Amino acid sequence: MSVETLIDAVLEDGIATFSMPSLGKRLGVAHSGLYRYVRDREELLGLALKRISDHASWPSPELSWRDQILGIGDTLWTICQERPGYAVAAMSAGLVPPAYIAGSTARIESLRGRGLDAADAIAAVEVVATLVFSASIDTNRRIHRQQLHSSSGEVSAEVRGLELRSGRAHYLRQLNIYADGLAGTADRPVDA
Repeated sequence: MSVETLIDAVLEDGIATFSMPSLGKRLGVAHSGLYRYVRDREELLGLALKRISDHASWPSPELSWRDQILGIGDTLWTICQERPGYAVAAMSAGLVPPAYIAGSTARIESLRGRGLDAADAIAAVEVVATLVFSASIDTNRRIHRQQLHSSSGEVSAEVRGLELRSGRAHYLRQLNIYADGLAGTADRPVDA
């Protein structure tokens, strides 16, 4: 047993829905024994989020700030599609491990190196993540509703309206609106 084994079990069990008892059952041990390796579920969730982030393909720091934030969005979108529940887990995580924060810090510093001040770089990373996670959750909700309505052969006005307000295309529209607004401030001198 190791922390890595626990993270593997979290990813198999479901990053948004795992519990310590479900992991204990999956691993064939009493769940109380898992606390020898982590303080609590929140710490384990943070470590699982970090592992996923560490294995993601992030945009090059050589790209323009706009291409970097679009690339960050693409990376997060891919993660959300490959790891069901990631968006919910990331938005609800209480404890974020220092190494995960370090990854975000590297992206923020890269944006600063491309003309954004610190506050705008931090805001850009946070806005991109929020837009991606919200769109991913909405897309999953839309798919679920479509599946419920498909049995009757009817698609309700609510589902049609949700289709227009969700999904990757809508998220990209929102992100480009944000980036266009940010472009007006990006030419300011970078703060120290």
